[in-house]
Amino acid sequence: MKRCLFVGIVMMGMFARLPGQPTMLPPADSTAPVFERLTAEAWVDSLMRSMSTEEKIGQLFMVAVFPEQGPSHILDISKLLADYHIGGLVMMQADAATQQRLLYRFQGMSRVPLLVAQDAEWGPGMRLKDGISFPQAMTLGAIQNDSLLFQMGQIIGRQLRNVGVQVNFAPVLDINIRAENPVINFRSFGENKYNVARKGILFSQGLQSEGVLAVGKHFPGHGDTHTDSHEALPLLSMPKARLDTLELYPFAKAVEAGMGGVMVGHLYIPALDPTPFTPSSLSPRVVQELLRENMGFDGLIFTDALNMRALTDHHAPGELDLQALLAGNDILVFPQNISQAFSLIKGALRNGSFPLKELNQKVRRILLAKYRLGLDTLALESGMDEYFLNTEARILRKKLYEAAMTLVRNQKDMVPLQHLSYRKIAYVQVGGSSLNSFDANLRKYAGMETFYLRKAFTAGERERLLERLKSGGYNTIITGIFDLNQQRAARYGLRTETIRLCEGLQQLRAETAVCVFGSPYVLEYLPMQQAMLVAYEEEPEAEQAAAAALFGGIPLSGRLPVSASSRFPEGRGISIAGKIRFGFAYPEEEGLDSQTLAKIDSIAQHYIDRKAMPGCAILVLKGNNIVYDKGFGYTQSAKEGEKVDPYLHTYDLASVTKALVTTISVMQLVERGWLKLDVPIETYLPELRHTDKGKLTIRRLLQHNAGLPGWVPFYTRAFKDESLSELRPDFCSYEPTDSHTVKIAPHLYITPAFQDTIWKQITELEVRRTRRVRYSDIGMILLGRIVETASGIDLETYTQNLFYRPMGMNQTLFNPAAKGRAAYCPPTQIDNYWRHSVVRGFVHDETAAILGGKAGHAGLFSNIYDLAKVLLMLKNGGIYGNEEFMSDSIIQVFTHRQLRSNRKGLGWDKPEVYENRSNPVSKYASAETFGHTGFTGTSVWVDPTFDIVYVFLSNRTYPYANNRLLQRENVRVLIMDQIY
Repeated sequence: MKRCLFVGIVMMGMFARLPGQPTMLPPADSTAPVFERLTAEAWVDSLMRSMSTEEKIGQLFMVAVFPEQGPSHILDISKLLADYHIGGLVMMQADAATQQRLLYRFQGMSRVPLLVAQDAEWGPGMRLKDGISFPQAMTLGAIQNDSLLFQMGQIIGRQLRNVGVQVNFAPVLDINIRAENPVINFRSFGENKYNVARKGILFSQGLQSEGVLAVGKHFPGHGDTHTDSHEALPLLSMPKARLDTLELYPFAKAVEAGMGGVMVGHLYIPALDPTPFTPSSLSPRVVQELLRENMGFDGLIFTDALNMRALTDHHAPGELDLQALLAGNDILVFPQNISQAFSLIKGALRNGSFPLKELNQKVRRILLAKYRLGLDTLALESGMDEYFLNTEARILRKKLYEAAMTLVRNQKDMVPLQHLSYRKIAYVQVGGSSLNSFDANLRKYAGMETFYLRKAFTAGERERLLERLKSGGYNTIITGIFDLNQQRAARYGLRTETIRLCEGLQQLRAETAVCVFGSPYVLEYLPMQQAMLVAYEEEPEAEQAAAAALFGGIPLSGRLPVSASSRFPEGRGISIAGKIRFGFAYPEEEGLDSQTLAKIDSIAQHYIDRKAMPGCAILVLKGNNIVYDKGFGYTQSAKEGEKVDPYLHTYDLASVTKALVTTISVMQLVERGWLKLDVPIETYLPELRHTDKGKLTIRRLLQHNAGLPGWVPFYTRAFKDESLSELRPDFCSYEPTDSHTVKIAPHLYITPAFQDTIWKQITELEVRRTRRVRYSDIGMILLGRIVETASGIDLETYTQNLFYRPMGMNQTLFNPAAKGRAAYCPPTQIDNYWRHSVVRGFVHDETAAILGGKAGHAGLFSNIYDLAKVLLMLKNGGIYGNEEFMSDSIIQVFTHRQLRSNRKGLGWDKPEVYENRSNPVSKYASAETFGHTGFTGTSVWVDPTFDIVYVFLSNRTYPYANNRLLQRENVRVLIMDQIY
């Protein structure tokens, strides 16, 4: 039973719908009321009656337009339209605006609307410079959630309609059986006929739901050949029984499902037509008998390009056009010589070898398709609308790459990488750019050293690298392989030295993971590594997804679409459900709006322009995904500093240290029973016995209601007198000496005795007899000492071992200058009164500097990504990276408001509850929100109710700390408002 032509485009339900797939909806292709529209038959009949024979013949041709060839070519196309009444165009490389402009012109020249096609297998970006490209078919073949293919078809359909296109020469329904196939290969969904059919159908239905004709190709199947039909006529010698059960399967299923077009390939298949050198496209047995009659296809049949050598080597121009029509094709694509073809077709009509009835059938079929595609009321608009490069398309592109990631080997469950405390990671990159997204995103998850090898590295370079990896003690090695290709003869671009490198990695005492950014067929040649991931393409989204896959930032479900070897057969893939670390998402994926969130950019830049700060880095995390992460401005100024890099630059967190060092340490120790909130602190600090501080409790120190002073300028004791003009030599020196060993600035050293003096002064401070809340550095300094006493290790070691290393917080540290990291720290002040230098990589807080750069109230440096990890851990009930750092119950205790008279939690700040007081957070934040701010212009907040993490880092104190515009105009809160 024959099927009606493409009726599913205008009426719901006429396309076959797979279980669980969305219902097809008709496109909004006309604004005219229904009662004003002619029926399809009436419209077609009206045109047919008015058309001359020449106009009807013209409908059979679809000529190529190359906008980049310039005005003379455009004039040639215009002349073809005028002289031969051409019925269709194939648009080639251009930009969207140029294509729209040309089609507006060409459609205006044509009495019968032009049917416009484009080869957009992976989206408009395949032909348009400013069009978006989606993953190629083999990448899509790895995806298990086939509904994503339907969505991709929808978006491509909308984008093509927007630039004047009604026909997409896609999908490729060839089954890529032969690995060395030079022309199909990555253009195929793979070697599994069911997978190819499923994905081809859903892609087609997505296209056609948006009013774009899907054209399956290359009938009857171009997958099992080692010849490119652009260069020669491929011979496919398989028996008919195999063709029926394999190659033809996706086409048969797509025809059943309502695909509106089929393109016939130039393939010599003796089992279907033994006539020597007769390609399928010119064979009545293939086109008319097999496709039209046996398979019941009544849609549009297109030839593959008629200028390909598979035809031109054996058939003369014009003659092959006529043969293609006689074989049963409707539309002649890329004709070589229209004048000759026209002449021969007219002659065939006169002598009856090409019956007029057959011409009318073809033309009627073409016109009916044009009507169904909305060309009866065509209205082209100039300019691009929101569909062309829109957020929806970018989100889907990202989702497709994530869903395609294929883990083919995972010995001892190496992936996702866990137990980061014990890992010393090296990343080895072969080929590719040193500034790619894979490298950049790997480092956001954990610390590692990177080694770059050019693609053509030598044996000597390989041996030297292996020796460095061995001597460096790396126990985890990630290898990224780039610059691959599709040529089997060249092992897909995999060089012998790369193979030997991977063999050498096997010999090291390390866990090894390799990620292939190219053909999965490469797996045949690669030595086995403990973990092997196929990422398919060198695209930023694929590289980001691969990094996230290795560290558990995305779930894994991809399956190999082809067999790489007996070890890696088609369908192989290891699933990992869920995620254990943060991922990356577009705001819309988490229910936010990109345009609203993007207003943060202008707020940040506005206050940088007003010199509220030299620069800043901002991160927003929603759910478990980072949805916004940007750097603005400079580390110092446009003249002096570098542009802010949100990963590279580590900021002095100032009082955020109180929360993310001291408070979380106390939380953990309380949960373990090593500290008790309501025991006198003299229990932990015996030196406080017989002082007015000994009976204070940890709870009161955390609540800031212990009666302690807020801040004391201890650094003034470094001077001889109150004039603060001359330093005491027994405490300070501008040169290191045997006694002056503690470096607190580039050219200032103090003695350990000075530290002892400050600590003694702290213990002697008077406690006021009050329980009123008074924010105090002193209480947090005491708590820092209590953590050290209770744990038996210093504060830095405790937090590094128990929090930062396990979370992969490699950019979080005390004393960056002492660790050679000062260059990565935006300076916090020009100190003209004590240190007489630019404070960079040394803690800004003077007391913390004297205490060795690390104290309970200040001293920590970090970047936005590391802070996101620890804050996400707190938001998610104490778990990050599959490790539990504390219980959700202890988090609830510490982060809830403690006193009726004040907003604070235990060590955490909270939203203000009284209207007449300054609020540190957005008025839209929930009551469950907790976080902290820092003097240098930093801010971290977690809102469990709205599932949000917000990080703001700046060095607003540079060059001078008295610049309080950031606080005065509440900039950090303004940005937080924008998030809500």
